[in-house]
Amino acid sequence: MGYLMMGVGAVRTDVKSMILSATAGLVGGVCSMAIGEFVSVYSKYDIEVAQMKRENRVTQIELEDNKDLPNPLQAAAASASAFAAGAELPLRGWRL
Repeated sequence: MGYLMMGVGAVRTDVKSMILSATAGLVGGVCSMAIGEFVSVYSKYDIEVAQMKRENRVTQIELEDNKDLPNPLQAAAASASAFAAGAELPLRGWRL
């Protein structure tokens, strides 16, 4: 994110271009992280459900109420918010 802003800042010096490029990088990064995490955790969820069904350990109702299975939406939201929190620093102009 910081490198994106430095690259744009080297070419254009107006603030609008910097904010637009940083916002686009933020949105793109958040979407990328969320989708990647969702796919990863959903794969794990799918494997665990298939294993449970193969072993005949669970019915459909028990499967829906099972809190031990990974939650892909929760993982995607956590990953997206973590990326957004880190990518927000260059937008605010903070130095690390």
